[in-house]
Amino acid sequence: MIEILQSSWTLLAGLLASTWDIVCLVAVWVWEVLCHLHVNAPRLEGLLVGVGSAWLMLRRDKHPLLRVLSAPLKLVVDILDLFWDQLMEVGGDLWSVAYEWVLDGLDWVKNKIVSAYNRLMGLLKNVKDKLSNLRK
Repeated sequence: MIEILQSSWTLLAGLLASTWDIVCLVAVWVWEVLCHLHVNAPRLEGLLVGVGSAWLMLRRDKHPLLRVLSAPLKLVVDILDLFWDQLMEVGGDLWSVAYEWVLDGLDWVKNKIVSAYNRLMGLLKNVKDKLSNLRK
């Protein structure tokens, strides 16, 4: 009976050691691939992160674990969306204010030109009237 227990214990220890070795081997491989991507292929890394993030956001409602994993990403996307909305609102407000100021400036210049024209025409009319009165 002891031999069976020892043999079973040896089997279990060997299986656990083999499993741990496989986990360590896969972890080292993943780390080396990630380091290679980060150092030698940053664009590919960015592409993979973008595709992974899009996949995570598309499938976030299908599984609670995906919802938990995508929560920080959802927060960042919501913040960026709010920032974009505020940026567009500020840009629209600035455009309308600048447009209004330009129109006000053009109206002021137009009014000054019209006023000067009317004064000049009034002066010329007075000269004409005085010359017409001299002829009579």
